[in-house]
Amino acid sequence: MEGDCILRFSLLFCSMAGFLFRYRWHFLFWFLYYIGWTGFSLYTYHDPVWLTLGVTTAWFLGQATMIYLAVYRWVPRLLRPGRTWLFFFALLVSIFCCAAFTAVTMNALLKTTDLSYTLPLSSLFWYAVLGNAYWCIAALGFTFVRDRFRNDRRDQRLKKEHVENELRFLKSQLNPHFLFNAINSIYVLIRKDPALAEHTLARFSDMLRYQLYDCATDFIPIEKEITYLENYIRLEQLRKGPTLNLDYEVQKTVRDFSIAPLLLIPLVENAFKFVSSCTHRENQVRFRLRFDQSQFQLEITNTVDEPGITKEPGSVGGVGLDNVRRRLELLYPGRHALNIDPGHGSYTVLLKLQVV
Repeated sequence: MEGDCILRFSLLFCSMAGFLFRYRWHFLFWFLYYIGWTGFSLYTYHDPVWLTLGVTTAWFLGQATMIYLAVYRWVPRLLRPGRTWLFFFALLVSIFCCAAFTAVTMNALLKTTDLSYTLPLSSLFWYAVLGNAYWCIAALGFTFVRDRFRNDRRDQRLKKEHVENELRFLKSQLNPHFLFNAINSIYVLIRKDPALAEHTLARFSDMLRYQLYDCATDFIPIEKEITYLENYIRLEQLRKGPTLNLDYEVQKTVRDFSIAPLLLIPLVENAFKFVSSCTHRENQVRFRLRFDQSQFQLEITNTVDEPGITKEPGSVGGVGLDNVRRRLELLYPGRHALNIDPGHGSYTVLLKLQVV
């Protein structure tokens, strides 16, 4: 029996504590309202304390009822297209009814204190109407501003979640594409040189580890991304063999900043995918990575077989340039430039990023 009483008391206490915490700002506002108006009335009119408390209580009950009806009943239920007139009607009825309650209560209290009190009830009523209208407008204004702020914050959160989901989807598109190319490269090496294929497979394992773990964050150090690119370039160079001339240069200034992971690899993949396979002239892929005054540049040039009719890199499989463009729009809005130059006998891609 005693244990049941303790349990019920604990549940009641927790319920009351939760209620007080949930509506703590309401209680604080009305507490300050009550104390403020009581102090102001005592200082201004010098009435007895009990009369001042009674008058303040009448105002408090009337205005609190009006405000909560307006904000939590009429606004959500009636303030909508086609029912605006009903909202204003209900609002006016609330203002007048609560003003009538306040005026009648004040009139009774004042007559009890002073038998010679002769101020007409109508004067108190219209004074209460004016006060109620003022507080009603203030409460509704605060409510509209608060709701606008909440809606803007919710829209921003939803937009952020949408962008994050889209980025995750775009990043997931890269993984199968990369796996397909890399496995094909190792397959070719297994036939040519099993020992070299084994070494390359270990390197490929490091690249997968990078994709699975390091790329889980939004941005990574550029040094890690370059290491990943270099591993991939070495793998492709082994697959292409001596038929390809590789020119790779990274300036010493390309360090100490972060970049979105797996943003550069589609451009590198396309260069190897669409490089020429001529026998009468040089087949070349050239990479230049630069960093100067907060701007990172990646320039890739590859020779092509037939100028003017080469397929656009990235068109196969629906990934590539379209994927990169969309990720740039999401991650670097207004801070990037991607220029494509399908020249005579070569294809050049120039990516510029403001990263700091």
